[in-house]
Amino acid sequence: MKMRLAVLTAVLCCAAPPCLVRAEESPKEEAASGGFQSVIPKQDAAIEKAVAWLAKNQGKDGSWGANGANGEYRMAMTGLAGLALLSAGNTPGRGPYGRNVENAIRFCLKHQDSTGLLTTPNDGQQMYGHGFAMTFLAEACGMDINGELATKIRDCLTKAAKLTAKAQSSWGGWYYSPNSGSDEGSVTITQVQALRACANIGIPLPPKVLQNGISYIHKSQNPDGGVRYTAQSGGSSSPALSAAGCELLLMAGQYEAKETKKAIEYLKKNLNPNTTRGYHDFYTNFYGAQAMAQIGGNEWERYFDQIRKRLISSQGTAGQWSGDVGETYCTSIGVMILSMPYGYLPIFQK
Repeated sequence: MKMRLAVLTAVLCCAAPPCLVRAEESPKEEAASGGFQSVIPKQDAAIEKAVAWLAKNQGKDGSWGANGANGEYRMAMTGLAGLALLSAGNTPGRGPYGRNVENAIRFCLKHQDSTGLLTTPNDGQQMYGHGFAMTFLAEACGMDINGELATKIRDCLTKAAKLTAKAQSSWGGWYYSPNSGSDEGSVTITQVQALRACANIGIPLPPKVLQNGISYIHKSQNPDGGVRYTAQSGGSSSPALSAAGCELLLMAGQYEAKETKKAIEYLKKNLNPNTTRGYHDFYTNFYGAQAMAQIGGNEWERYFDQIRKRLISSQGTAGQWSGDVGETYCTSIGVMILSMPYGYLPIFQK
């Protein structure tokens, strides 16, 4: 179960979308129409079907589980599904699924305990859900919402950020529970991105918390440029954690750092959008797509063309994707990858 949940991580704060270019199906026409910003009709249709599946399978309380309205990891799945709806252009109270976004927000707000932790009784590894919910709430709060709901979100995130800062280990990382004193890479990446999302909307936090989190990824890097499971132990590089770690360094603006350059070279050699390889497929490609978009150029365009074709061809008839962790997880990530050219979330922008 730890390895199943160790495949999770999320996104940053919101911004206005760039102008989209509608391309035809042919690769030549796509390239001529603007590359990264090109969107083909089949891509639009796949996003619409997937978002409709998420909306239909949301629980009455506003949450999602691992398989639609059912299953475990409710806080983590609600954060991811909420982010997917945002990435497709729905905002709290606005858009075809604006009400679904608002219901998900209220679920998260309702389930913050007295310590600031965002969690539900069936969250086995609480810091994942905490991080995803923080990111989702920060994204939503940045989308021009105001009034009572915005105030509640900011109060919630202020408490949540304090809990995350307090839970950081002496090595600069985080682990599955807030009081463990231990750390590992995937949880650390979740917390750093959540804190960055909070910082982007003005939630106060000590700068050293983010700096130490980024330093943890440096400490976890192997000589080949990849990232291993934990900084304190040895072990081979993980393509999944390496994709997420590379995106984290790029997100932090460390474009010229030697660690980032090594991470980029590792990713170019080891990221394959056409194989599951047993390496946490959806997680790896989610962060791989984000990192490749930051890298840009022909390599990004080749990668995105392949992952887009694969996602479109493998989508279920009801609009869902299936795989590691469950349908809610895979469908949410599928939506966010395909929605990257929309630009509603700045993690999709350089």
